[in-house]
Amino acid sequence: MHARGSGPRVMMTRQPTEGRSRNGGLRVGEMERDCLIAYGASMLIYERLMISSDPFEVQVCRKCGLLGYYNYKLKTGICSMCKNGENISTMKLPYACKLLIQELQSMNIVPRLKLAES
Repeated sequence: MHARGSGPRVMMTRQPTEGRSRNGGLRVGEMERDCLIAYGASMLIYERLMISSDPFEVQVCRKCGLLGYYNYKLKTGICSMCKNGENISTMKLPYACKLLIQELQSMNIVPRLKLAES
């Protein structure tokens, strides 16, 4: 039997390591995710993919939809494209999603996040 509460993580993706020999966690893949969606277990998916894995807080510009950054001197979020902090919202994404967005931007594909007021 193999299970763990917390343990080592991969540096690049911040997700749990694989395999019992490396004290890795049991991972939820795409097929397992699809099964959980089919059974309507949305809170379990949220817990496994966000809370237990790799939550990351990002700043998103409501005007252009691009990721920004947090300026610790000014204590505010700043958009990378607009160069101001007026229309910045903070949200939580899985770190792997943020990494995917940055890799697409490096290939000159610019995904934009459309935020709705809640």
